[in-house]
Amino acid sequence: MVDNSDKLDICVLMGGTSSEREVSLTSGKNVYEALVRGKGRFNPICGEFSREEDLLDLVTGSDLVFNCLHGGIGEDGTVQLLLDLLDISYTGSGPLASSIAMDKLYSKKAFEWASVDVPNYLEIDESSLSRSVDRVLEKLGFPVVVKPVGEGSSRGVRIVDDGEELFEEVKSMKGEYGKLFAEQYIPGTEVTAGLIQEEGELVPLPLVELAVKNERFYNYKAKYTVGETEFIVPARIPGDTAESVKSLAMKVHQEFGCSGYSRVDFIIDSDGNIYGLEVNTLPGMTETSDLPLAAKEADISFNKLVEKMVLSAL
Repeated sequence: MVDNSDKLDICVLMGGTSSEREVSLTSGKNVYEALVRGKGRFNPICGEFSREEDLLDLVTGSDLVFNCLHGGIGEDGTVQLLLDLLDISYTGSGPLASSIAMDKLYSKKAFEWASVDVPNYLEIDESSLSRSVDRVLEKLGFPVVVKPVGEGSSRGVRIVDDGEELFEEVKSMKGEYGKLFAEQYIPGTEVTAGLIQEEGELVPLPLVELAVKNERFYNYKAKYTVGETEFIVPARIPGDTAESVKSLAMKVHQEFGCSGYSRVDFIIDSDGNIYGLEVNTLPGMTETSDLPLAAKEADISFNKLVEKMVLSAL
């Protein structure tokens, strides 16, 4: 356990082995620099790694791990379980919430348990692609969104417009991404709801609207390429709808068993219906990331946001 009166040795865990390594390095660098600016209260250590076997040596002896990993073992609960076994405090959610959020099919069920509508979806049977295409046409129609079950940052997400395209995309994607599913495409306003724990109370931040300029949806390129997305804070939606989204986000955070902070993504259709998309238990901390933008709108500087994340872990 951590003695709050001591200067904290904080290992900023970054890099890793997932496809989101570069984003993690940017997040980690930003957090590390914020901790350095923390008026001497923190002793940050750069915990960059590229081999899983180096992880144990990096975290051993730390008072706290600030988890800036994205995807893979850093976000699916594996690192969280290791830190629990080592009795080392860490930022973000525990193993169970992390694994639920990372498995996009299982997280659909958690949204439904929280009484939050989700777009209709079907798991794709890779052993019978023709049958899967027929089922998608029958149950979902086109266009549909094809997603990997276990990736973050919209890695591998595609919008397909007909059965032939679906067949070809699944064939090309399955080797790289493994299990896939198809989700009903719902055009509308995409918003994300950031949440942060302050003194034990979960607080919703202003909603961020994601207005993509050159892509059909908020994909990896739109997320991390400066100028590809207009981030509008607060989101341009009616006040009662915004309050509903925040309330649903808090229910989802609690249903998933998240801790400290999270970001919950929604799409709002033209009739005002709200659909849950996914939960991010380790939101990015880059220059284009949504959580720092939402915090800034709430007059919380990046340095202060990082401090609140540290405190939420103690």
